[in-house]
Amino acid sequence: MPAAQTPLPRSLDPLPEESLTGFILRLTHRLDLTPHQLARRVTLIPADDPHAKVSATHLLMMQSDRLHAFAEATRMTPADADALTLRPYADRYPALARALVRPGSVSRPRRLSQPWLLMNHSRYCPACLAGDGTPIQTRHGGPWKRRWRLAVVFACLDHWTFLRSECPRCRLPALSGRSGSPLALLPAANAPRLHPAQCRNWSGGSGKREVCGHRLDGAEPAAAALTPELADLQTVLLDLLDGDEPAELASQRFADLQVAISLIQAGWPVAADLAPAGTREILEAHFTPQQQDGHSPGPAAESAGSQPAAVWSTPPGDTIATAGLLFAAYRLLAQDSSGPRSPLPQMLRNLPTRDDLRWGRTWPMLAHEASPSFRRRIDQIYRHRLSAEWIRQGAPTLRASKANTTQKLFAPTHTLTDFGIAPEHIPQSLPSSWLLAATQENSEQALTSRRRLRRILPVHLVQAISDMNFLEAAAFLGIPTSWTTRGRLRVKPLNPYQDLKDRDLPATLKRLAEHVISQESIDYQARRMQFSRWSIEDRTWEELVRHHRQGRGPKPTERTRECASAFVWSCITGSEFALAPVFQPPMRPHDRTLSMDMPHLTLLRRWESQAPPVPSAGLCRALEDLARQVVATISHTP
Repeated sequence: MPAAQTPLPRSLDPLPEESLTGFILRLTHRLDLTPHQLARRVTLIPADDPHAKVSATHLLMMQSDRLHAFAEATRMTPADADALTLRPYADRYPALARALVRPGSVSRPRRLSQPWLLMNHSRYCPACLAGDGTPIQTRHGGPWKRRWRLAVVFACLDHWTFLRSECPRCRLPALSGRSGSPLALLPAANAPRLHPAQCRNWSGGSGKREVCGHRLDGAEPAAAALTPELADLQTVLLDLLDGDEPAELASQRFADLQVAISLIQAGWPVAADLAPAGTREILEAHFTPQQQDGHSPGPAAESAGSQPAAVWSTPPGDTIATAGLLFAAYRLLAQDSSGPRSPLPQMLRNLPTRDDLRWGRTWPMLAHEASPSFRRRIDQIYRHRLSAEWIRQGAPTLRASKANTTQKLFAPTHTLTDFGIAPEHIPQSLPSSWLLAATQENSEQALTSRRRLRRILPVHLVQAISDMNFLEAAAFLGIPTSWTTRGRLRVKPLNPYQDLKDRDLPATLKRLAEHVISQESIDYQARRMQFSRWSIEDRTWEELVRHHRQGRGPKPTERTRECASAFVWSCITGSEFALAPVFQPPMRPHDRTLSMDMPHLTLLRRWESQAPPVPSAGLCRALEDLARQVVATISHTP
């Protein structure tokens, strides 16, 4: 464990989005130390090892004891120190999650060789490195930003320019040190008196070597001008990293982009027209060496004698080429793959087989990290549009779960496609009227305890109108993986004899589909996303309490308010009470564990069933009215 350190006599406040590398460079410049000397003072390397190097793993995260020692030495809070690393992006950026986390373990640096994580160099914006004109940045330079290490970040929107990939003088990637050396947090860590914006790469041959020293904060123009369409794409990607969209969905969207780029690179030039015109010449220059080396896409490349690198799952080193591929992938994902002009079917039809080493992690990422909707699109094209011979050679069709191939109780997939229902039009939990129409029960009273049917029939219906298996359909509806795969299953296929009183499951699903068609089309998936952080605001709650508190009865508690928020949220999104934002992090109190028998859910089930006595009947009606008012303000119901 790093020993506690005496705080430095002087330190610096971290700049917004500054990386650990940049902070150390600026602080060494202020204290007139080398990075190696400072690293010892702030516990990043042992004080008793003269040959130790500052590991690049610290850029990913600092373990708790080292983090607190570093924060104490540099006179900052542990939260500020942690914000110098990439760890805060781990739950949103798949490459970083793989570099940090081993499933089922405490977060720690695991491996660095992730193609979409730039651990051996950094992109940069010259204007950012020059500083913002304040005295401290005029003396010590601006920030080397941590997000520049993520390959999806290709532009600086503050200065409307592409990031640079290499030093203009030595033509090596910035902060890359020398080829073949172990990954370190900083190259030339013993070089004294370098400005933070100077290139630290070693130059020269096997004889005398010296640090390049070129100032990277100069005014050399970028190779191309940043266009509005690429700036808009960069805005979207940055919002995925820092915005309000749920982390799981952001991670899936990044995984979709990475898989799409693998497909585009392997099938080039089929999707070349999707890239912006200003990037195509640079992209052609990127693909030419691969084609000359026998790495050209298509079946002919399979006969190459050497073991190829995973070139298709790796982004280009050039920033502009990366931007062009990301834009093409974004457009590919946004297109209707069934449309006559979509390049996706043609691209997939001409790809090499899945066992080609150049795919890298493309297919595991599609199977385990990409969104269920993108997996379904790929699978549908392979099943319905490609030759059987190609599929036998190793098409990446979805891996069926063991249960889905052995249990006859699973609903057949793709059997109700003629109804024209989209999976997003199916709520997570069925309303009582929908359940009555499907089961032909005589009264709603008979269904008050049929929560299992409310929860499982939507999953089976999504199966029947798509090519998803049971687990994929559950994930599409927003049902947590823990509900289907851990411990005793809460969500598992229906048994017609036990759950449907021996009724035919396909017939039940057909009646349910007929009822769905007769209802207003609502995009429940979009509603779950839009209201993922929703709860009743203070003023609305105060008005509800004032108008519906009965006589001298007990004053509504905080539990009542949480239940009211969950009740309205469930009405709006067609979802399970237990998955309401107020019962999930970060809105759920950190000291409370969600369980299916918690008092909140017991109260909500009473409200739902209107079981007597119902002292809150007036409040329930008011909450239903509030849900209708909120729905009237949203615009994505078709």
